[in-house]
Amino acid sequence: MSRPVLLVDDHSLFAQALQLGLAAAGLPADRVLPSSSAAVVAACAAAAPATVLLDLRLGFDPDGEPIDGLDLVGPVTAAGCRVVVVTGEVGDDVWGTAVERGAVTVVAKETALDDLVPLVRAVHAGERVLGEGRRQDLLAAARRARADEDARLAPFRSLTPREDEVLRCMAEGLPAATIASTAHVSEATVRTQIRAVLSKLQVSSQLQAVALARQAGWLDRRSDLPVS
Repeated sequence: MSRPVLLVDDHSLFAQALQLGLAAAGLPADRVLPSSSAAVVAACAAAAPATVLLDLRLGFDPDGEPIDGLDLVGPVTAAGCRVVVVTGEVGDDVWGTAVERGAVTVVAKETALDDLVPLVRAVHAGERVLGEGRRQDLLAAARRARADEDARLAPFRSLTPREDEVLRCMAEGLPAATIASTAHVSEATVRTQIRAVLSKLQVSSQLQAVALARQAGWLDRRSDLPVS
Protein backbone atom coordinates (compact mmCIF):
# COMPACT_ATOMS: atom_id res chain seq x y z
CA MET A 1 0.00 0.00 0.00
CA SER A 2 1.75 3.12 -1.26
CA ARG A 3 -0.12 5.75 0.68
CA PRO A 4 1.42 6.11 4.15
CA VAL A 5 -0.61 6.40 7.33
CA LEU A 6 0.17 9.14 9.84
CA LEU A 7 -1.26 9.29 13.33
CA VAL A 8 -1.44 12.73 14.96
CA ASP A 9 -2.37 12.39 18.63
CA ASP A 10 -0.82 13.69 21.84
CA HIS A 11 -1.99 10.79 24.02
CA SER A 12 0.85 8.28 23.94
CA LEU A 13 -1.06 5.26 25.24
CA PHE A 14 -3.88 5.65 22.72
CA ALA A 15 -1.48 6.37 19.87
CA GLN A 16 0.77 3.40 20.64
CA ALA A 17 -2.18 1.03 20.99
CA LEU A 18 -3.63 2.23 17.69
CA GLN A 19 -0.26 1.89 15.98
CA LEU A 20 0.02 -1.71 17.16
CA GLY A 21 -3.49 -2.52 16.03
CA LEU A 22 -3.02 -0.97 12.61
CA ALA A 23 0.34 -2.68 12.11
CA ALA A 24 -1.20 -6.06 12.95
CA ALA A 25 -3.76 -5.40 10.23
CA GLY A 26 -1.05 -4.58 7.69
CA LEU A 27 -1.39 -0.81 8.02
CA PRO A 28 1.81 0.43 9.65
CA ALA A 29 1.38 4.01 10.86
CA ASP A 30 3.96 6.63 11.75
CA ARG A 31 3.13 8.85 14.68
CA VAL A 32 3.54 12.62 14.36
CA LEU A 33 4.14 14.30 17.71
CA PRO A 34 2.12 17.53 17.76
CA SER A 35 4.82 19.86 19.06
CA SER A 36 3.28 22.76 17.12
CA SER A 37 0.72 23.34 14.39
CA ALA A 38 3.46 24.17 11.89
CA ALA A 39 5.34 20.98 12.73
CA VAL A 40 2.25 18.85 12.14
CA VAL A 41 1.53 20.45 8.77
CA ALA A 42 5.17 20.12 7.70
CA ALA A 43 5.29 16.42 8.64
CA CYS A 44 2.06 15.70 6.79
CA ALA A 45 3.20 17.63 3.72
CA ALA A 46 6.46 15.67 3.67
CA ALA A 47 4.51 12.39 3.70
CA ALA A 48 1.85 13.41 1.15
CA PRO A 49 -0.12 11.77 -0.22
CA ALA A 50 -0.89 10.26 3.16
CA THR A 51 -3.91 9.23 5.14
CA VAL A 52 -3.80 11.24 8.35
CA LEU A 53 -5.65 10.11 11.47
CA LEU A 54 -6.02 13.39 13.31
CA ASP A 55 -7.18 14.12 16.85
CA LEU A 56 -8.83 17.47 17.55
CA ARG A 57 -7.29 18.23 20.95
CA LEU A 58 -3.52 18.10 20.60
CA GLY A 59 -2.17 19.66 23.77
CA PHE A 60 -0.11 22.82 23.79
CA ASP A 61 2.80 24.27 21.84
CA PRO A 62 6.01 25.52 23.53
CA ASP A 63 4.41 28.95 24.02
CA GLY A 64 1.53 27.42 25.94
CA GLU A 65 -0.98 27.95 23.13
CA PRO A 66 -3.47 25.11 22.48
CA ILE A 67 -3.01 23.14 19.27
CA ASP A 68 -6.47 22.76 17.75
CA GLY A 69 -6.88 19.91 15.30
CA LEU A 70 -9.80 21.68 13.64
CA ASP A 71 -7.41 24.41 12.55
CA LEU A 72 -5.14 21.75 11.00
CA VAL A 73 -7.72 19.97 8.87
CA GLY A 74 -7.62 22.56 6.08
CA PRO A 75 -3.81 22.97 5.84
CA VAL A 76 -3.19 19.20 6.04
CA THR A 77 -5.78 18.56 3.35
CA ALA A 78 -4.28 21.32 1.20
CA ALA A 79 -0.88 19.63 1.59
CA GLY A 80 -2.24 16.64 -0.33
CA CYS A 81 -3.37 14.35 2.49
CA ARG A 82 -6.71 12.73 3.25
CA VAL A 83 -7.77 13.49 6.81
CA VAL A 84 -9.77 11.15 9.00
CA VAL A 85 -10.59 12.87 12.27
CA VAL A 86 -10.46 10.43 15.20
CA THR A 87 -11.73 12.23 18.24
CA GLY A 88 -13.32 12.05 21.65
CA GLU A 89 -15.22 15.26 20.88
CA VAL A 90 -18.97 14.89 20.60
CA GLY A 91 -21.48 17.03 18.78
CA ASP A 92 -22.47 17.12 15.14
CA ASP A 93 -21.51 20.80 14.97
CA VAL A 94 -17.84 20.01 15.74
CA TRP A 95 -17.81 17.02 13.42
CA GLY A 96 -19.51 19.05 10.72
CA THR A 97 -16.91 21.79 11.02
CA ALA A 98 -14.18 19.20 10.47
CA VAL A 99 -15.95 17.96 7.34
CA GLU A 100 -16.44 21.54 6.13
CA ARG A 101 -12.70 22.08 6.41
CA GLY A 102 -11.86 19.02 4.34
CA ALA A 103 -11.96 15.89 6.53
CA VAL A 104 -13.17 12.88 4.56
CA THR A 105 -14.96 11.61 7.67
CA VAL A 106 -14.99 11.78 11.45
CA VAL A 107 -15.01 8.78 13.80
CA ALA A 108 -15.23 8.50 17.56
CA LYS A 109 -12.22 7.31 19.52
CA GLU A 110 -14.27 4.45 20.92
CA THR A 111 -14.67 3.02 17.41
CA ALA A 112 -13.62 -0.61 17.35
CA LEU A 113 -10.39 -1.39 15.54
CA ASP A 114 -12.25 -3.93 13.40
CA ASP A 115 -14.36 -1.05 12.10
CA LEU A 116 -11.53 1.47 11.77
CA VAL A 117 -9.24 -0.77 9.69
CA PRO A 118 -11.62 -1.21 6.73
CA LEU A 119 -12.39 2.50 6.86
CA VAL A 120 -8.69 3.37 6.55
CA ARG A 121 -8.35 0.88 3.70
CA ALA A 122 -11.27 2.53 1.93
CA VAL A 123 -9.73 5.97 2.41
CA HIS A 124 -6.50 4.61 0.96
CA ALA A 125 -8.43 3.42 -2.07
CA GLY A 126 -9.98 6.84 -2.57
CA GLU A 127 -13.47 5.62 -1.78
CA ARG A 128 -16.19 7.80 -0.29
CA VAL A 129 -16.55 6.72 3.33
CA LEU A 130 -19.11 9.25 4.53
CA GLY A 131 -22.65 8.86 3.25
CA GLU A 132 -24.09 11.95 1.59
CA GLY A 133 -27.08 12.09 3.92
CA ARG A 134 -24.88 12.01 7.01
CA ARG A 135 -22.50 14.51 5.43
CA GLN A 136 -25.30 16.99 4.82
CA ASP A 137 -26.60 16.53 8.37
CA LEU A 138 -23.14 17.33 9.77
CA LEU A 139 -22.71 20.38 7.55
CA ALA A 140 -26.14 21.67 8.55
CA ALA A 141 -25.26 21.24 12.24
CA ALA A 142 -22.08 23.25 11.73
CA ARG A 143 -23.98 26.05 10.02
CA ARG A 144 -26.58 26.17 12.80
CA ALA A 145 -23.90 26.34 15.46
CA ARG A 146 -22.19 29.23 13.68
CA ALA A 147 -25.46 31.11 13.32
CA ASP A 148 -26.22 30.61 17.02
CA GLU A 149 -22.75 31.82 17.97
CA ASP A 150 -23.01 34.86 15.73
CA ALA A 151 -26.33 35.82 17.32
CA ARG A 152 -24.95 35.30 20.84
CA LEU A 153 -21.81 37.33 20.24
CA ALA A 154 -23.28 40.10 18.07
CA PRO A 155 -23.87 42.53 20.97
CA PHE A 156 -20.27 42.11 22.15
CA ARG A 157 -18.87 42.58 18.65
CA SER A 158 -20.68 45.92 18.54
CA LEU A 159 -18.49 47.23 21.37
CA THR A 160 -15.61 49.51 20.52
CA PRO A 161 -12.14 48.33 21.60
CA ARG A 162 -12.22 50.76 24.52
CA GLU A 163 -15.71 49.63 25.60
CA ASP A 164 -14.54 46.04 25.46
CA GLU A 165 -11.58 46.84 27.69
CA VAL A 166 -13.92 48.56 30.14
CA LEU A 167 -16.13 45.46 30.17
CA ARG A 168 -13.10 43.28 30.93
CA CYS A 169 -12.07 45.62 33.73
CA MET A 170 -15.59 45.38 35.12
CA ALA A 171 -15.26 41.58 35.03
CA GLU A 172 -12.13 41.93 37.16
CA GLY A 173 -14.13 43.89 39.70
CA LEU A 174 -12.36 47.21 39.09
CA PRO A 175 -14.32 50.35 39.99
CA ALA A 176 -14.71 53.24 37.55
CA ALA A 177 -12.11 55.35 39.36
CA THR A 178 -9.46 52.65 39.02
CA ILE A 179 -10.29 52.05 35.36
CA ALA A 180 -10.02 55.79 34.71
CA SER A 181 -6.67 56.04 36.49
CA THR A 182 -5.23 53.08 34.59
CA ALA A 183 -6.41 54.44 31.23
CA HIS A 184 -5.41 58.04 32.05
CA VAL A 185 -8.89 59.38 31.36
CA SER A 186 -11.49 61.03 33.56
CA GLU A 187 -13.88 59.02 35.67
CA ALA A 188 -16.74 60.73 33.84
CA THR A 189 -15.40 59.33 30.57
CA VAL A 190 -15.29 55.82 32.01
CA ARG A 191 -18.84 56.13 33.33
CA THR A 192 -19.96 57.17 29.85
CA GLN A 193 -18.24 54.11 28.43
CA ILE A 194 -19.89 51.89 31.04
CA ARG A 195 -23.30 53.26 30.09
CA ALA A 196 -22.53 52.53 26.45
CA VAL A 197 -21.63 48.94 27.32
CA LEU A 198 -24.85 48.45 29.27
CA SER A 199 -26.88 49.95 26.44
CA LYS A 200 -25.32 47.78 23.73
CA LEU A 201 -25.72 44.63 25.82
CA GLN A 202 -29.27 45.67 26.77
CA VAL A 203 -28.74 45.18 30.51
CA SER A 204 -29.28 47.52 33.43
CA SER A 205 -26.27 46.83 35.65
CA GLN A 206 -22.58 46.06 35.52
CA LEU A 207 -23.21 42.72 37.23
CA GLN A 208 -25.64 41.74 34.50
CA ALA A 209 -23.18 42.80 31.80
CA VAL A 210 -20.38 40.70 33.28
CA ALA A 211 -22.69 37.71 33.82
CA LEU A 212 -23.85 37.91 30.19
CA ALA A 213 -20.26 38.14 28.95
CA ARG A 214 -19.26 35.09 30.96
CA GLN A 215 -22.29 33.13 29.82
CA ALA A 216 -21.54 33.93 26.18
CA GLY A 217 -17.88 33.00 26.55
CA TRP A 218 -16.87 36.46 25.36
CA LEU A 219 -14.27 37.07 28.05
CA ASP A 220 -12.27 34.09 26.79
CA ARG A 221 -12.12 35.49 23.27
CA ARG A 222 -9.73 38.07 21.84
CA SER A 223 -9.70 37.43 18.09
CA ASP A 224 -13.14 38.95 17.47
CA LEU A 225 -12.23 42.40 18.76
CA PRO A 226 -12.45 45.22 16.22
CA VAL A 227 -9.26 47.03 15.39
CA SER A 228 -9.13 50.58 16.70
